Amino acid sequence: MIRLKKYTVGSKIIQQGVIWIFFFVATTNVYAISSESFIKNPYIYHLPGITPETIETCSRLLQHNHEHYHIFFNSEHHFHNHATHYLLAALGLGASSHTLEHIYEQQKQVQQPIRPLHDNKDFDVNKCLGDENYYGNYLEFFKKELESEKYHGNVEDLIEYYLFNKDYLDLVFNGAYHPFIHLGYALEFQVKIMAVEGLAMAAVDRVNVKDVLKHLNYDQNKDGNKTALEIIELIIKDQRFDDKVFFNDEATKVDKLLERSGGPLIAEYAQIWKCDLDDLRRASVLVNTAVIRPKKALRLDFFLMHATTSGLFIDIFVHSLKKTENQFKFLKAKFAIDLLYYVARGRPKLNVNYLLNEYQSSKEHSYSDVQNPWLPLIDKCLTHRDTHVVKTIRALVYAEKFDSAQEKDKMSYLKIAQMVMDALFPADKKQWSHEGVGWEEYWKTVEDS
Repeated sequence: MIRLKKYTVGSKIIQQGVIWIFFFVATTNVYAISSESFIKNPYIYHLPGITPETIETCSRLLQHNHEHYHIFFNSEHHFHNHATHYLLAALGLGASSHTLEHIYEQQKQVQQPIRPLHDNKDFDVNKCLGDENYYGNYLEFFKKELESEKYHGNVEDLIEYYLFNKDYLDLVFNGAYHPFIHLGYALEFQVKIMAVEGLAMAAVDRVNVKDVLKHLNYDQNKDGNKTALEIIELIIKDQRFDDKVFFNDEATKVDKLLERSGGPLIAEYAQIWKCDLDDLRRASVLVNTAVIRPKKALRLDFFLMHATTSGLFIDIFVHSLKKTENQFKFLKAKFAIDLLYYVARGRPKLNVNYLLNEYQSSKEHSYSDVQNPWLPLIDKCLTHRDTHVVKTIRALVYAEKFDSAQEKDKMSYLKIAQMVMDALFPADKKQWSHEGVGWEEYWKTVEDS
């Protein structure tokens, strides 16, 4: 059984509350975007500030990126081009055209140019998977697919078909969620080029998470009964993970964990999770932010952060899927990948009570003298050069909006956002942790607060 709380799957989509909504359609180029028509979707929430001018600016910059830059700015390590993510996250927070232009000028400085297409006789859509040299060929392939008679430009249908009929579900969660995030933006803003890029990125990114997902049983009659936090507590105590990944393993640690047969263990725990959208959204926030420790300087993990930034698209994604069994598969898979990164980062204890009840935000980010502290906080986050800061804050805004708990029982997402700002500002002195926040060896290197 899938627990979707506020909204019924398959119900008539209606506008609820004040939602800033818009739909991009083709102009002279089928992959250009404009604001000439609108889509009403209750699973999308944007702040005021979006105007025809900012939509045009963002559209133009997205198109420039699409035509000129590769999906990776570092081919050796598969570091992803984040320019589009930053632009759309900022647009969703109401950024001005000037801010969007400034963001893109910074982002494009590190990009590498898109490469010429390989000859079609050398390109096989199934055999070239995992080879980033064929990114341009996959772009052209998915452009043709999207505009074919089968899809007629329908982003949702294209994505659902490839995820669940062509095994791309395994691929979109590779690369620290980035193909999934890219497709999430495609669904949120109805940007065709984002759908094409997201599937092409999934096709050429490194394959690893299949070693987890292939062990999942997607039978809805065998849904579990444990919450995400209950499962995390069990994983912390499970000594079978002790020899699967170590502090001195390489940066992501995911590959080593899977090489040492961690995949089946992670799937075992994902199997007992009760498939609940609200629970997954909250866990995607806490697995990142509740790792902070009393009496220690704030540190947030770069890889666990992606559980939060990808969590913004859970609602949008699951409600775009037409088949209930696909919704179930998607939620189970997302939770399994969250667990994969949680284990790979050392199974950190989640100090939820400290985060929500004891941590005191700095005066700089508490904004106690203003009527709505969210507003100056959002404005300041848009000044950070790192797109992940903006994406994290936006994910917290979104989580507060869509958490179905009663107000008295709802987590303080504002307080969590203030802590994130404390951890990452000043921007020239603080940054994400890449070492692994679950290991005592790491915390011994962190100064006391």
